[in-house]
Amino acid sequence: AMPQPGDTDSDRRLCALCNSSVGDEAVVAINRLWHPDHFCCNGCKRPIKQTYQTADNFAYCVVCFAAKFNPKCAGCNDTLVDTCLLALDRHWHPRCFTCGTCSRPLPNGEYYLVDGKPYDLDCHWGKRLEKREAIDRG
Repeated sequence: AMPQPGDTDSDRRLCALCNSSVGDEAVVAINRLWHPDHFCCNGCKRPIKQTYQTADNFAYCVVCFAAKFNPKCAGCNDTLVDTCLLALDRHWHPRCFTCGTCSRPLPNGEYYLVDGKPYDLDCHWGKRLEKREAIDRG
């Protein structure tokens, strides 16, 4: 077929949302083209300006993706976005995984378990001595 007048390549580059020509300012995402303002988060519905993550072929801004799919901290119950520790079969902010006695964060997530609670090296000895004395007094 002969190209028709006005049948240019730019007209075939259609926005996945509104189906009209995207022109030069297209965003390429999830294998489709979008007007910059039409590439929106499936959560908050706001245009996505920087990085995004996908789930089930929907795009999410980083904040909405984290809120929907990331685990929550076992210490403070906030959503974990960056680094987290996996300890006692739960996820933690490094600052929230703390010693059961002195409440200081446990360095590198290393801990000693006494009665199901985490302790740092110093406090764990104190805890074990307490337990032994309690048993001796028993």
